Amino acid sequence: MSFTINKLRQQPAWIALIIFIALCSWVASGMLKTQNEDDSVKRKNIKIPLVKVTVENVSADEVTREINLYGRTEPDRIATLRSEVKGLVKEVHVQEGERVSRGQKIISLEKSDFVSRLQSAKATLKQREIELQGAQALKEQGYQSKTALAQATANLEMAQADTVSFELAIFKSQIIAPFDGIINQRFVEVGDFLKEGDNIAILVDLDPLVIAANVTEINVQALKMQQHASGRMVSGDMLQGKIRYISSISELGTNTFKIEVEVPNPDYAHMAGMSTELALPLETTWAMRISPAVMALDEQGNLGVKTVVDNHVRFVPIDIVKSDSQGVWLSGMGKQADIITLGHGFVRDGDKVDVVRVDESKNTTSNLSINGISSQGKQ
Repeated sequence: MSFTINKLRQQPAWIALIIFIALCSWVASGMLKTQNEDDSVKRKNIKIPLVKVTVENVSADEVTREINLYGRTEPDRIATLRSEVKGLVKEVHVQEGERVSRGQKIISLEKSDFVSRLQSAKATLKQREIELQGAQALKEQGYQSKTALAQATANLEMAQADTVSFELAIFKSQIIAPFDGIINQRFVEVGDFLKEGDNIAILVDLDPLVIAANVTEINVQALKMQQHASGRMVSGDMLQGKIRYISSISELGTNTFKIEVEVPNPDYAHMAGMSTELALPLETTWAMRISPAVMALDEQGNLGVKTVVDNHVRFVPIDIVKSDSQGVWLSGMGKQADIITLGHGFVRDGDKVDVVRVDESKNTTSNLSINGISSQGKQ
């Protein structure tokens, strides 16, 4: 150390160089500090511009919340008509697709054998009545036993049963419609021989028409019997009816409950087996119709709409009431709200924004267009 000091004393130029470097460093540090202070002052004086958003004032309307289901139309009743007696098909009175009324003849069976057997049964019945009268007279005179009288009574009852049986067979040889409907399918033709239980025709009742659908276990509690419902068929036809059936047991695998909506169809204009969108109205609430494009998610993933209150962004969670071709109906925003339609993707809840209303934006655009036209005209 002493050697270094002695060396520097012998060469004073080195001492001057070291002092010069120290002075330069001191001056440079002061200038850098002053510059940093100036930069910080400048930053404080600069104002960051606010994000500009377009806002539209939307008013709410009373909207009925509804459950939308997909189902299909079904007949009110369907029956397979079968032969109850043996016989040859003598005549066919209706064709497939033809509408029939209750009690109308569908087919007639050959009944000549039944008629002759009925005549024989009636003759036997008359004979049994005379025999019983004779047995009763002899019994009163003491010439007839109780056994003989009981036998005569039994013979009369058998004759009566045979007569009724043949009369019923003749009646059943005429196949008639049990209710109003349409012959959807016919299985026999003239000349066919039918046995007991053979299929004759399928009769369907389309008035009323039934719309069958399945509702989830969450929504089934909100439904009740005779509740109004509307349906739209794939053809575009609108149907109006009431709920007539709600299943008390859910279907295995889906946990859904079957419901039936009864729809008047007196002229049979609507057919069964058509896909139908069913709408079941519930309570009425205040809702606003907006475009789905203005909906957004917050940091927690909740679906909502960004509105403006006192020039500050406010995120409002919403509830979708229903949707149509013109937009989505949302509730939860009161009866009126300023909804951000442009720029909602660049702001967050709580941010202060520069608000441009839809009416002002349109006016500004119109003024610019007018000024542009005027300028061109002057040129």
